[in-house]
Amino acid sequence: MKIGGRAYKNGVRLVGENYSVKAYYDNDQLKYIINRKIANKNKFLVVSKKIPIIRGMISFIFALVSFFKEASGNPKRYWPILLIFSLDILLESYFILMPESSNNLLTTLSQINSQFYIIMGIIVAFLLRQTLLKDTFKFHGAEHKAVNYFEAEYETPLIEQSRLANRCGTNLIVFYFIIISLFAFFGIYINAYLESLLAIGIAYEIISLAPDSILSIAYLFQKFTTIEPDKRHLKAAETALNVLMSQEDEGSPPVII
Repeated sequence: MKIGGRAYKNGVRLVGENYSVKAYYDNDQLKYIINRKIANKNKFLVVSKKIPIIRGMISFIFALVSFFKEASGNPKRYWPILLIFSLDILLESYFILMPESSNNLLTTLSQINSQFYIIMGIIVAFLLRQTLLKDTFKFHGAEHKAVNYFEAEYETPLIEQSRLANRCGTNLIVFYFIIISLFAFFGIYINAYLESLLAIGIAYEIISLAPDSILSIAYLFQKFTTIEPDKRHLKAAETALNVLMSQEDEGSPPVII
């Protein structure tokens, strides 16, 4: 069985074959929520997840649906990501509905030195990493340690595990942009949405099957999106893993002490 996960500002979620478990802090008290995976009962999804490239597309779509479902229940917690999605939709609508005006805007922006955008982007990214996203990135590192701990069959202590993981969303994004760039370089143009889904499907196969030597490019970015976790972050990840394994084995979930 393979497990995956997701990091939050206040905890982690680990996903197994039949269950997912979110371990999180609520006013400094560690709690957990257990969810059963309903998708496993859908025969179409079960079959499609065995088909290379298609399974990557399906996994991405379900991850988006799952995120928006969770975010809609607590929009205050996810406001930065929801804001980015909203701005993206507004910009795409602007370019489609007002092509002449948007072309003038792009012309104006293109006159600004590209180095300015790069420097400002790096500054903003590092500021976010050390402020708003610091805890999330530490939980991200803890989540990876828990996954690696499980895949190593518990041989090395969780705290000593690497905070980098091959099947990470950061890796997916890095290879997605590489593939999109290759499409453009070789003049491969199809519907923008289908092209994106195809690139995601290919990127999914790469991060699932490629050796570390190929993934090393993405690991450089992953070192940025993860931070070495503290004791509280590790405790949440370990709790999520223990509860998940207990549920997958049809046992009673452990009590948090």
